[in-house]
Amino acid sequence: MRFGLTARLLAIGASALLALWITLIAFFYWTSDLSRTANRLPPEQLKAIIDLVSNIAPDERQLALAALQSSMLEVRITDSSSVPAAGDDLADSADFALYRQFLGEKLIHIQLGHNTEGLRPGLWTRTARPLEFWVALDNGNILVAEARTPFVVTFYGLPAGTGAGLLGTLFACIAFYMLHREIRPLTRLASAVDRMDPSGDPIPLPPTRATTPEIGALVRAFDRLQNRLHAMTRSRMALIGGIQHDVRSFATRLRLRLEQLPDDAERERATSDIADMIDLLDNALLTSQAGVGALNEEMLDLAELLRAEIADFRSAGLPVILETDTTQAETWIIGDRLALRRIIGNLVDNAVKYGRRAHVTMAVEEGRARISIEDEGPGFSKEERELLLEPFVRAEPSRARKTGGAGLGLAVAQTLLKAQGGTITLADGKRGGLVTVTLPLFETT
Repeated sequence: MRFGLTARLLAIGASALLALWITLIAFFYWTSDLSRTANRLPPEQLKAIIDLVSNIAPDERQLALAALQSSMLEVRITDSSSVPAAGDDLADSADFALYRQFLGEKLIHIQLGHNTEGLRPGLWTRTARPLEFWVALDNGNILVAEARTPFVVTFYGLPAGTGAGLLGTLFACIAFYMLHREIRPLTRLASAVDRMDPSGDPIPLPPTRATTPEIGALVRAFDRLQNRLHAMTRSRMALIGGIQHDVRSFATRLRLRLEQLPDDAERERATSDIADMIDLLDNALLTSQAGVGALNEEMLDLAELLRAEIADFRSAGLPVILETDTTQAETWIIGDRLALRRIIGNLVDNAVKYGRRAHVTMAVEEGRARISIEDEGPGFSKEERELLLEPFVRAEPSRARKTGGAGLGLAVAQTLLKAQGGTITLADGKRGGLVTVTLPLFETT
């Protein structure tokens, strides 16, 4: 079971309220002098005991006394010589006026009894001593009724366990507060980890001076992990960039040498292979940059970019038709120009290769720009629509280079679109296969 910040704050508040409630109860017991009220026999009960003992035969009184004994009351008969000194007498106190009214002259003496059950006099004297009532019987003997508190009473008149409950509640409140205090760095750490970007600058992690050693160690471990990720990303991008530069240099040399081939057909095939190799390398580099968030961001007019790309395709002799007038309105987005050109190029190239022609339309709806590329081919079956977005999967089953590429066009487009907040879907259009991509528009507010 997971508890959020609200639940922990409610637990802290409940503990504080419970501590306040126990404090109020303890204050009530303390101000009410619980021990003094609990060990006083009701005057009616004391008078009934006197009448009972006085009205039975002397030889039966011991039996009656045994029946009256309990943990809260001890009744015994003694002679008049055992009456304590008058200095400890409480009978004349105003607190016992009701007893004098019920018992009259029979009430001889009232005093606090001796400590029982091994209670320490210095600590328990005020609250735990029983109360003794000395009453004269008709035959000259003295009846002593000793009333004890019905429960253990602690220092300052509080019931046993009140202090422990109060301290326990206070400790629980403090523990909840400390838990909340230790959880806050973890919450800030989780927020910082979510903002980590291996291609950007390191994110400052929360300070750990006031936290436990374990949380401090965790924060430092994430800091080391972040630094290692940045180092790996830099080395990876440097490696791919170096490979791309060297391969392009080699490809340029090969093209110069291919010009010397006497066979025109062989020269065209070799040039096409080199172009495919460079294209595959460019796709791999862009995909790697998108995977680590290293794509460039600039404000672009998508309509103008699409119009320029279609013009380049048509000048190259490709059957591409732009069916939407993109000169009337500007469509501003934030994206990577090279990645967007790669996306459009891959989708148009696939449409021409597998569907003979590419019909391109563009629209703006619900804060997103939508580009649809429809071909005149057989379309996509339901089983192919998800599968074709995977790398190295082609709609044409053979692996011959003359019938298609390496199967990376749609996969690269999907990766580049996701890195820029876009989507791609495959469907069947009116003419053939339909590929739709969307990108979020730039919002000025």
